[in-house]
Amino acid sequence: MIIDNTDNETFTINQNLGYSDHLAQLLYKKSKNLIEGPITIYKRHFTDKNIEEFQHLFHKENWNEVTTSNEPNTYFNIFMDTFRYYFNAAFPLTITHVNNSAKNTWITKGIIISRNKFRLLCHIERSTNLSMKSLKHIQNYRKIYRKVITEAKKKERRTKSYYQVQIKTKHYEN
Repeated sequence: MIIDNTDNETFTINQNLGYSDHLAQLLYKKSKNLIEGPITIYKRHFTDKNIEEFQHLFHKENWNEVTTSNEPNTYFNIFMDTFRYYFNAAFPLTITHVNNSAKNTWITKGIIISRNKFRLLCHIERSTNLSMKSLKHIQNYRKIYRKVITEAKKKERRTKSYYQVQIKTKHYEN
């Protein structure tokens, strides 16, 4: 199901990914500005030490101002302001640079075709009553598809580690 806006800049689609009985909802948005170079995002790090610090700050707080308020909205706002203050103190936002050049080179045209066929088979399996022979075929296809994906990923890892060893040995030779 596709829902188009009149400006043709954005649209949504319900996509069957073939992994479960749920559909994914995808939103496509046209962008005129392509992002080049590393992308920066803000992240919070939730380590055990930070969580302990947050709990310590939270337990140390005097909640008299919150409990003595008569107005529920004021009560809630005071609580949220206090909570937000300690949350930001214990889990500060840090800038992280994301390298957007890493791509899955193991995904070949054949894997994409197999993925689309697999999705179609999963959709047929869910939407119709099939014979045992057909269900067995789909089950076999699923096993083969997963093996192909696993092997492609392994091959990619071996290739990357091979090139890393080659680069390291060249540095030692010079």
